[in-house]
Amino acid sequence: MKFNNRANECVTTSDGREIWVSRSVTTAVCILLECKGQPYILVNQRGTGVPDFAGYWNLPCGYLDYDETTAEAAMREVWEECGVNTLELLKIAHCEFFSYPWDINSTPHGKRQNVTIHHGLYAKLEALPAVSNAHNEPNETADIRWLPLAELDTLSFAFNHRQRIADFLAHLAKVSGVSYA
Repeated sequence: MKFNNRANECVTTSDGREIWVSRSVTTAVCILLECKGQPYILVNQRGTGVPDFAGYWNLPCGYLDYDETTAEAAMREVWEECGVNTLELLKIAHCEFFSYPWDINSTPHGKRQNVTIHHGLYAKLEALPAVSNAHNEPNETADIRWLPLAELDTLSFAFNHRQRIADFLAHLAKVSGVSYA
C-alpha cells in the first residue's frame, strides 16, 4: 500500500533530549452570546508577540498541552487570551460543544499541519462578560472584543477563522434551530 504521509522526525536537543517533530493538536473556540437580542462572538486581535498574523483577528485558540483534554485546552485558551470564564458560561449555555466538539479539522494545509478541535457554546444573557488580557503571554493579544455578528466582515481574520465562524453558525442552526443567517 502507498500512503500520503511524511514520517515524523526525531531531533536531539543540545542537552541530549530527543524530541519528536510531528503534527500538533490545537483547539479553536466559538463563543456566541446573545445579549438583549443582539448576537456577539468572542474574538481577539493577535499582538506583536505571536509568530505570525500579528494584527489579524481570530477566535480564541491554541495548542493542546500535556495532560489536558481538548475541552480543558479550549477553556484554558479562552481564559488566557480573553479573560472569560467558560465554566460560568457553560452553566447557562443553551447549546454547548465542550462535552464533544462541533468539528474536527485534520486536513493539512501547506505549512499548517495542525489537527484542530473546534469547541463552542451559545447562551443568552443580560450583560456580556468582561474581557481581559491579564492572563496572556507577553504581547500575545492586542485587543479583545465581543464583536456584533453584523460586524464580522469589518475585521481581517487569521487561520480562516471568518469561515470557521460561518461554519459554527450553520452547525448551531442545524442542531439547535438557532439561526443568525
